[in-house]
Amino acid sequence: MPTQREIARHLDMSDRNARDVMKALGLDWQKLTVDEIRVAYIRDLRAKAAGRGGSMIEELNAARLEDMQVKSANGRLAYNEKLGSLVSAADAQHCLCDWAAFANREYSSGIERLIQEIESVNKLTIDRSLVIKVAGATTERIAGYAGKLGRELTGGSE
Repeated sequence: MPTQREIARHLDMSDRNARDVMKALGLDWQKLTVDEIRVAYIRDLRAKAAGRGGSMIEELNAARLEDMQVKSANGRLAYNEKLGSLVSAADAQHCLCDWAAFANREYSSGIERLIQEIESVNKLTIDRSLVIKVAGATTERIAGYAGKLGRELTGGSE
């Protein structure tokens, strides 16, 4: 059987490196020939080169993939920022609440105009408290829903 020094020379590496390689490969150098050690070493190198071997190769590949995905996502964000097509969550929340307030004012105004027209044409008086009871609850739900969507956008709870 070969000595560790002979194995190191055969593999063109230092004695220390040869010991580390055999340990990493789980080889018992006292039971194998130089040729068997060389074949095991070459197969390990091929597996590593193909991305199948190594103690941390899968984790390294996963980390590289994640890094590429993050860089790609950041690139898309930077691109959209340059285009001016990004909207912050806080701005979106503000727009939703403004839209709901505007929609509620228009809704209430339309109902009031409808009531006035009905009263004018039919010569009667409509109880505004009943209208407020029904229409007011509707506008409150619209405002509440816009607020809820805005909080969800910004990650807030209230």
